[in-house]
Amino acid sequence: VTPAPTIVAAWAGDMLIARSGSTPTNTEQTPITYFGINLNASKGAIGSKLWSNTLQPPAGNITVSYSGPANTDPTNGVFCEFYKESMQFVGYSMATGQKLWGPIGDQSQNQLMYYNSGYNSGGNENGAAYAYGRIYYDGFGGIMSCYDLKTGNLLWTYGNGGEGNSTQSGFEVPGPYPMTIYAIGNGIVYTTTTEHTVEIPIYRDATQQAINATTGQLIWTLNDVTSEAGGPGGALDTGYIADGFSVPLNGYDNQIYCVGRGASTTTVSAPNLAATLGQSVTITGTVMDVSSGTTQDEQTARFHNGVPVSSDASMTDWMGYVYQQKPLPTNFTGVDVVLSVVDANHNSRTIGTATTDTHGFYSLQWTPDISGKYSVIATFTGTNGYWPSTAEASFAVGAAVATASPYPITVLPPTEMYIAAAAIAMIVAIAIVGALILIAVKKRP
Repeated sequence: VTPAPTIVAAWAGDMLIARSGSTPTNTEQTPITYFGINLNASKGAIGSKLWSNTLQPPAGNITVSYSGPANTDPTNGVFCEFYKESMQFVGYSMATGQKLWGPIGDQSQNQLMYYNSGYNSGGNENGAAYAYGRIYYDGFGGIMSCYDLKTGNLLWTYGNGGEGNSTQSGFEVPGPYPMTIYAIGNGIVYTTTTEHTVEIPIYRDATQQAINATTGQLIWTLNDVTSEAGGPGGALDTGYIADGFSVPLNGYDNQIYCVGRGASTTTVSAPNLAATLGQSVTITGTVMDVSSGTTQDEQTARFHNGVPVSSDASMTDWMGYVYQQKPLPTNFTGVDVVLSVVDANHNSRTIGTATTDTHGFYSLQWTPDISGKYSVIATFTGTNGYWPSTAEASFAVGAAVATASPYPITVLPPTEMYIAAAAIAMIVAIAIVGALILIAVKKRP
């Protein structure tokens, strides 16, 4: 083959895709040929040609590049080209090399997308990353588009909506914050704000974002800007993910952040003295954040009693307050704690749910229904932000005290009792005699 093919992607035990010829540019329009080469012995000889397909340059002096996927899962059976000037994708079959769909993805309404980042997790200079059978495309225009890899259909966009779906900075940049995908995993697309060289003064209020890879919904944000863009495998500028943790370098404070599900600890206490059956008891405790970050000097100095666990809903503002000198949020909400008991008869039941406050404290008032010893178990079932934890304590309930009669009873001495009894007998006898006289009178003619 002339010119000699260049390998563009390979999947061990499956196949590789090679290309012969230089891809078209806006100044040089030449045809190219793609080849599918077998790497699966069950399909034939290793290295044998599966197919070839020669493509003519698209109209309009378009610059064409291989987009992906890279050396990742090939099960979707589609590879893509990217048209630079029109910011579009074209999909081809890995089984035959023939075109399946496209071009799709007109981004002409946002010209900044032309200057896409090129530092994405897929390592593509066209701003595309591939995962979960989808194409994720973003760039300096601050918009991410998600396409179905098999069909080319647009599934969702992020960054051009309202609250919770916007990368608009307003006056600060001005315009949108440039967006870069630095990793994809855990069903999440992780992005940061970056350019090749960040402007001076640095962007204000830029964010790192976690976006649901399936729905395009925002999961969380962290105030963050990358000082200099660098793709995975290069300088630790953009970020990595591993073992469920996101690890970016934050250009605002030049610290490396590790973001993920944190550890929690739960406590519970009950009355030390026995309550009386029928009396209520108050069960109290805390749920605290014991992630590694809370043991740092700054956090231990500010939070002498520990850092309270926050709900997912208020996590973004709360973490900004704990770690980034942000104002104390007014929207803090705690987490639910489920309280259950095991009574003296070894019966187990849930007695209620309490919610922690801004100090991590919770309480529940409850009236025991039998006497004896109780074990009380407090369970924080965990959230997306924290692992679960549990704690146990015990208390006792004494038997009910007999209630005194509200009417006093007078006990007479024995002599007085005899006199009283005789008087009662005389009264009864008089009553009987009177009754007999009355009967006799009624019988007279």
